[in-house]
Amino acid sequence: MTTELLYLFVGSMLVSLSTFGGGAQALFYQMGVLQTHWITRTDLSAVLAFGYATPGPAVFGTATFIGYKLGGIGGAAIGTIGVFIVPFVLSLVAVRYFGHLLDNPHASSFIKGVGLGVAGLVAATAIGVLGHQTNIHLWQVAVAVTALGVTLKWQLNPVFVLLVGGSIGLLL
Repeated sequence: MTTELLYLFVGSMLVSLSTFGGGAQALFYQMGVLQTHWITRTDLSAVLAFGYATPGPAVFGTATFIGYKLGGIGGAAIGTIGVFIVPFVLSLVAVRYFGHLLDNPHASSFIKGVGLGVAGLVAATAIGVLGHQTNIHLWQVAVAVTALGVTLKWQLNPVFVLLVGGSIGLLL
């Protein structure tokens, strides 16, 4: 295993350990784009779009993609296992020892607070990725704002929203 793949494995474990219910994209942006330059902002945008259009958490796709770029299929497996192993083990421990805490009102408040923090991290990542685009056009902003509006108003399936947005991008 190369040093980069070992760093990805440990980094993926730390990302999954330190993000509750989301926000991992911000940490992968920091690690994969800004610190190591393993992937570009455009790569991350594409991976996130694909991740949100497919079943399961987008974080798995991000770790898998970075691993693939670093070491092919083996690297993809290392990134995937690294990001998956911590939540898997913690889930087993939580079910066994902490299931009764879910009825505690403080636990509910904690989970809501974490969700709000994650929303902020995801927004900061989106702004970070978009902030470095030099050729943003008005139609792109219009698609993004429209996608946000229709998703909030009608609770549309994200796959539908992404397919429509991608189709508009192809046409324009």
